[in-house]
This record gives sequence, C-alpha cells and structure tokens, in this order.
Amino acid sequence: MSGLFGTLNNATKGLNVQQAALQTTSHNISNANTVGYSRQKVTMVADNPYTLGGIGQLGTGVRISSIDRIVDPYVNKQLRNENSSLEMYGKKSDILGQLEGIFNEPSTTGLNNNLSKVFSSWTYLGSNPELATAKTMVAQNSETFTDTLHHMSKQIDSLHEGTVQDIEKNVLDFNAKVEQLDSLNKQIFNMTSQGQAPNDLLDQQDKILSELTGIAGVEASYDKFNRVSITVGGESVLTEDSISKMSVAPDSDGQLVVNETNIAITSGNIKGSQEALTEIDTKKQELNDIAFTFATAMNEVHSDGGAGIPFFTLGEGGDYAASIQVNKEILDDVSKINAGKDINDVVGGDGTRAQAIAALQNTKFGDPVDIKGDYDPDTMTIKNKEGGSTVAGSYNDSVTQMGIVKQQSDNMVDSQGSLVSLLEARRDSVSGVSINEEVTNTIAYQSAFEANSRIISVVSEMLDTLINRTGV
Repeated sequence: MSGLFGTLNNATKGLNVQQAALQTTSHNISNANTVGYSRQKVTMVADNPYTLGGIGQLGTGVRISSIDRIVDPYVNKQLRNENSSLEMYGKKSDILGQLEGIFNEPSTTGLNNNLSKVFSSWTYLGSNPELATAKTMVAQNSETFTDTLHHMSKQIDSLHEGTVQDIEKNVLDFNAKVEQLDSLNKQIFNMTSQGQAPNDLLDQQDKILSELTGIAGVEASYDKFNRVSITVGGESVLTEDSISKMSVAPDSDGQLVVNETNIAITSGNIKGSQEALTEIDTKKQELNDIAFTFATAMNEVHSDGGAGIPFFTLGEGGDYAASIQVNKEILDDVSKINAGKDINDVVGGDGTRAQAIAALQNTKFGDPVDIKGDYDPDTMTIKNKEGGSTVAGSYNDSVTQMGIVKQQSDNMVDSQGSLVSLLEARRDSVSGVSINEEVTNTIAYQSAFEANSRIISVVSEMLDTLINRTGV
C-alpha cells in the first residue's frame, strides 16, 4: 500500500511495536529483583516491502520478529552443577559440625577428661588401697565415664536418625518439584507448538531445575519444544511422556531408589547427608570399639583373668557405648573393688592391682578380641601391641580425624561459594536486568512512539485537506 494510507499504516505499526517494546521494558523493570528472572528483549525488523511498479519497493513499516529471553545455557548449566556441589559440602559441613558438638573436645566435660579422671582415681586407690573414699571415687568417676558414653551414643543415634529423616524430606521435595516440571513441560509444549515463546515459563523451568540439582545432582536435556528430561544416578525420572518417583530404600542409611533400582548420586544436598551418615556411623563404631576395649581390658585386670567379678558389664549386639555399665555389685558395695594382687585373700595395704589398672592408661591395644589372650596374671598387665594405640590415643585419633574431615568440608564450602558467586555474576551480566539500561530503552521507545504519533497527526491533517478542502 502506498500513499497517505500507506504512511498511516506504517505509523500505526510503529505505535504498536513501540508499545510492545515499552511493555516488555516495563516487565523487565518490574522483575528486576525477581529470583530466576531472565531479561527479555524485543527484536524489531522491517516489515515486508511493497513493490511499486516502475519505481521499486516501498517500506511498509516495522514488525516484531520475536521477544527473546536473554540467557547463556552454558553458564546456567555450570551454575547448577557447581551449586549442587556447594549444597553437598554445605550440608556435610553442617552435620559434621553437629557431630563435633557431640564429642565436645577439648573440654573439661568431654569423654577424654572423664577418662583421665577414671585412671587418676585408680592411681589414688593404688596409693590408698584401704581408703573407702578412694574406692567410692573410682566407682563414681567410672559411672560418670559410662554416663558420658551413653549420652554421646544417644546423641549420635539421634543425629543419625535426623539425617535420615532429612534425606526422606528432601526426596519428597524432589518428587514434588519433578511433578511441577512435568506440568511446566506440558504448558511449554502447548505454547511452543503454536509458535509462541513461553519466556516466563522457561524461567520457572530453570528455577525449579536449579532447586532439583541442589537436592540431588541431576542431568537435564531438552527437546525441540524446550521440554526438559531428567536423569538422576543414571535412571530417568522425567521424560516427555513419563514420570518416576525417587524413594529411600527401607532399612537403609539413605540409599536412594528410582524405578526399583538403587542409584548413587554424586552431588546435592542428599549426597552431603549420605557422606555425613558415613562419618556418623564411623564415629559410632569407633566409640563402641573404645568402650569395648576399655571395659574388656579393665575387666581382665580387675577380675584377674575372669577369676573375680568384672568391673564393667557390656550388653549384647555391639552397641557397647550405649550398654556399658559399672557392675551393679560394685556400685552397691564398693568394697568389692579389687585393689590388691590377691583377690581372694586381701592383703592389707596392697594396691598393686589398682596400680596395674591405672597403668592401662599407657597400654597400647590392638584388636579388642585379643585382649583376654594378652593378659599376664603374674604381672597383672596386658601385652602392648606393636602399632596399637592407647584408649585415649584411639579416642583422640577419632576426634582428630573428624576435625580434619570437617575442615576439608569447610574449605570446600568456601571454595565452592566463591565459584558459585563468580558464576552468578556471569549469569547476571547476561540475564540480569539493568535498571539504567531499561530506563534508556524506555526513553528511546517513548521518543519513537511520539514520532509515530506525530506522523499520524500529520497524515490526518493531510487527509482532512484532501477530503474536505479540495474539489469544486
């Protein structure tokens, strides 16, 4: 179309396009602080020209070719992966911090200090074998030691249970977010198949996908309609036409199951909890070993290889830290504590057995099951094991190793945090909304709108002249 009506049509198109561009700019500014929002940009192109015979082509104005969502898929993928690792180390560090609090070392109320008091009371008894208060002190300090073990064991069990429950909660969140993605896939398909760009829906898709990756490291792929498919641990949980649920295997320490198959994930919040569970179980076993070694060694010397009453009792099932007790007979009558070498015919002033028990503080033990075979009734000693460790040494090694693992997790949190911050800055430089830039665009679109309005006004005046002021 040429002539005044062609010009009017061009200006009208210009008005509509500038209005759409201004609306998109307004949308960007409104969502400048919306988490997960990616700025949008209107792409304008010249409309198809009109061919005027003998002259050539005349322009027919402007049109919108697309409203694009400005993102860098590679940066987004990097950010998801690194944030998944950050979540893993952060969760592990948090749980190990709670585990460190249970051990509470070094402190005046920790197990190590209580262990020292037990051996000190035996040393005092060795020097004062006929003093009733010395035997009472041995019994009381030993009971405090076992109470501390019980408390630590109970706290570790509670931490273990809480960590498993946290994994179960994360699994429920994971499944709920997969369902949300499935719903988004359907909406995105409906719009994309009609030639529309579902920019805001794609932002929601990216946001939920990031949250999923933070829970359990997932792999994502897209089809031509921008529908996302997800695999976790090599098993598919979401495709274009199917959805599967993740669950926690019964009676397991957070083992995940998808499609009746055990899966192993490599990152995410759940992975951090799983690794922390391994440390929790290790520390619980080490505490049980310490309780068993200590009680068995002391019983051997105190009972003279089983001839007399044991000083401690141990429960069945291997949970020795929770079951160790001072023998009730001894608690009821501290005179049954054997301080001298002869446990049947007590010799007045003989504290050699108490001194031998006190010397266990420096004895290096190997495998706890070998202790009974290593006892020498003549010397009332247990043979030192080459490469072994004392009870206090084993406990200190356990605490030290826990501190090292916690420090490694803390260091990785700091390192990953810096990397994630860098990637977030890169993403924001591409996808983030710049208020200054949007204000500049607003002014440009406003000026174009006013210019097109002025053209319409001029054409209107020209048409009025043509129609109403010409002719006979």
